[in-house]
Amino acid sequence: MTRTKPRPDFPDRKISETFLHFAEPLLDAIGSHATPPQVNQALKVAFTVWNAVVFEDANGDSWAMDMLHSTIGENRELAAFVGQLIARKRNLFGDDHRLVGKFELIQEGEEWRLRVDACDPHSVK
Repeated sequence: MTRTKPRPDFPDRKISETFLHFAEPLLDAIGSHATPPQVNQALKVAFTVWNAVVFEDANGDSWAMDMLHSTIGENRELAAFVGQLIARKRNLFGDDHRLVGKFELIQEGEEWRLRVDACDPHSVK
């Protein structure tokens, strides 16, 4: 009989709320007058870091983290900032092993909303 690795329970909170909370430092850095493309770019950075941590922590697979670090290269400022985001993910959201899938900013009247799909990291190969 083959033993499978137990899958973690996922938090009850919405992934969109959790992901926005995680991305707050990036969104604060670009300011309240950022354009949708600027917000989208900041969310792409958050997406990359979040998913790299999930792949490593939930699956024990470091390929995404390795790719992230190789992309950063010798840029010390960027490495420090990404290191802070990695620590933020592990310290504040360490119990959340959902991958962030597709996300999109949607304008509803004067308000912007974020739609985020969550994925089980064990279902992604």
